[in-house]
Amino acid sequence: MNVLIIGLGSIALKHIKVLKEINANTSIFALRSSKLSTKVSGVKDLFEWEEVVSKKFHFCIISSPSSLHLSHIKLVEVLRIPIFIEKPLFINQSQINDFKILDLKNLRSYVACNFRFNPIIEFLKEDLKIKDKNIYEVTAYCGSYLPNWRPNKDYRKVYSSIKELGGGVNIDLIHEPDYFVHLFGLPEHTSVHNRKVSSLEINSNDSSIIYLSYKNFQASITLNYFRKDSRRTLEVVTDKKTIFVDFLRGIVKDLETNTILYQSSEDLIESSYKKQMLFFLNSIKSNEYKMNSIDEALSVLKIIV
Repeated sequence: MNVLIIGLGSIALKHIKVLKEINANTSIFALRSSKLSTKVSGVKDLFEWEEVVSKKFHFCIISSPSSLHLSHIKLVEVLRIPIFIEKPLFINQSQINDFKILDLKNLRSYVACNFRFNPIIEFLKEDLKIKDKNIYEVTAYCGSYLPNWRPNKDYRKVYSSIKELGGGVNIDLIHEPDYFVHLFGLPEHTSVHNRKVSSLEINSNDSSIIYLSYKNFQASITLNYFRKDSRRTLEVVTDKKTIFVDFLRGIVKDLETNTILYQSSEDLIESSYKKQMLFFLNSIKSNEYKMNSIDEALSVLKIIV
């Protein structure tokens, strides 16, 4: 299996790792922007587009900076191969509008939101299907301290801090609105409030509150870059119980009875990358792209930009 990668950063290395675990014979090729780029063991560098079109690839992974996704989709589309695109798909309304005018109806795509493959999300997906309870309210929270994300780098120079590169907590933490759509479907109405409120030296939004109105319940998502005691939680209030999720501890509880409904000791994030890649490979094999195609990813993106 030959795989083309555009954008050989840390997230690409995670995908390479799971690809090799799934099939040790996978050949990885990377289209590099410079011959001075750092070499990655086991990856064959390509520097000219002519080198790319001369080979046959099974699919392409686009894991370049988010601001470049649109141009790289346009580039790779001519190869007529499935495309695995890292989240977020695009960074602003202008890129969404530019994409709409392209004629890419037959594009086989998956936008990588690995949080959908978190075992807790998978548990909730099944639990919330049960029809004997009505949802009244849903509240999600995700807050952490941006300078701690990449301790070996100056946080002021990473893309998260720079609005023009796709930074901003509403875009960066797209996993929360994405899993909302995955679990509850698209809301009827939304309201987004993005602000820069902390002393962090960035020009992107460090605070976002998203209100979502569904047919029978209200929901909200709070996101930030400035919380030093990291927290990632979800509460679902139903007529039967209040489901509380602590993603960082891997626990789902019924607050009324203080009963643990689900608990996992494994690294939930790491395991989700492999599940996600297996899903994508099965999509290619069956030629059925059942989840998070570009069209679905666009519907999520429209909620937050």
